[in-house]
Amino acid sequence: MKQIFSRCVCVYALLTGASVAQDAVDLGFGETEGPAAANGTEGTYGIFSHGYFRFGIGSTDGNEFSAFKLNGAESKFRLGNESDLYGEASLGYRGALGNGSDFVTEVMLNGWADSNGLNFGSDFEEDGTVAQAYAGIERLGTGAAAEAFLWAGRRYYRRRDVHMSDFYYENLSGDGIGLENLAVGNVALSTALFYYDRDDDDLDYTSTALDVRVHDIPLGQGWTGEIGIAYIDGSGEDQTGGDGYSIRLHAEHADLSWGEWKNAVMYGRGAGIDFDSKGATGAESDDSRWRLVTQALIVSSEDLETQATAVWQRTDLDGDSETWFSAGVRPQYNITKDWGVAVELGYDAVNPENGDSASLGKITLAPFYSFGQKGYFARPQLRAFATWANWSDDGAITEQAAFGSSTNGMSYGLQLEHWW
Repeated sequence: MKQIFSRCVCVYALLTGASVAQDAVDLGFGETEGPAAANGTEGTYGIFSHGYFRFGIGSTDGNEFSAFKLNGAESKFRLGNESDLYGEASLGYRGALGNGSDFVTEVMLNGWADSNGLNFGSDFEEDGTVAQAYAGIERLGTGAAAEAFLWAGRRYYRRRDVHMSDFYYENLSGDGIGLENLAVGNVALSTALFYYDRDDDDLDYTSTALDVRVHDIPLGQGWTGEIGIAYIDGSGEDQTGGDGYSIRLHAEHADLSWGEWKNAVMYGRGAGIDFDSKGATGAESDDSRWRLVTQALIVSSEDLETQATAVWQRTDLDGDSETWFSAGVRPQYNITKDWGVAVELGYDAVNPENGDSASLGKITLAPFYSFGQKGYFARPQLRAFATWANWSDDGAITEQAAFGSSTNGMSYGLQLEHWW
């Protein structure tokens, strides 16, 4: 059943991706989410679809494709370093309710598999799920709720990520109810309540999370800010700490003379150290995590755009501390409107208080065909890639078994990526 599910998602993603115009959604500095972005234009009625897929094959040192990821790191730099197939696609509907309000509903499926099944004949290890399934009402009359969205169901909720590392550093998504974009003076207020329940052979755990955000805070000179606070109450046989919280501060500027810049300072305690809606099941009430994230999109010209990012994280868990540092840069240059080249350099280091430090560096060269479009986030993009990585010692990466005792490796392949 999972094989049929995943293959249906991949086929659906390819079909809908080919039929929907690329400029339907203005991605800006990240993938747009939420009902207003679902079909690109608020107030456009009828059926809409959006989604994402990546499809490719590769090989590492002449054998199965293995991604380079440092043990203890929360993410990896992704260009030429994704050994999976992944797709998600949705169907939704927007209709008028009267008095300026709209009804919105959407269902999204996703699926993934090991890409080595295509060219090495290995097990696909397919899986998939219902990623989103929600309904809501946009714009509730006049006044403070004139631009609000009342929703219930399963949603990707106001997520934040670094595209080049696929790092969702704030991800309070899941099953719940919420009220977004309530106007309070010159700022906006969004609240959501989530419930998570898992009971299987690996985990018996439930949690409730309340998230409150004050956003669109004017900071001056074009900067906007956000303050987010979440409280998580977890329980179950595998839950040690019981509850926790997180505090997140964001500042961003979307119209600098040279591009865009986002920054985050985050602190989590107890079950809140993962900065998600599920909670960290193994965290004690006095465990904590600091996370600092910065990312910029530098627009040098119509042909040259660069994303750069740095992450610093310190985790104090069960009496031990560990620091993770990550930094990377990906310049992308369009030689013509169809052809270009991207280069990605990434570095990760993990330094435990009681243990050996480890590091990983990788570089990827990726010439691409961009189907007549320019820009860092222009998709679809068909790319060839060659990736070289070096790590500090035997056993420092998650896929060490594929390399024996070697501490470096080389991957190459092809990938098609698209979103709409």
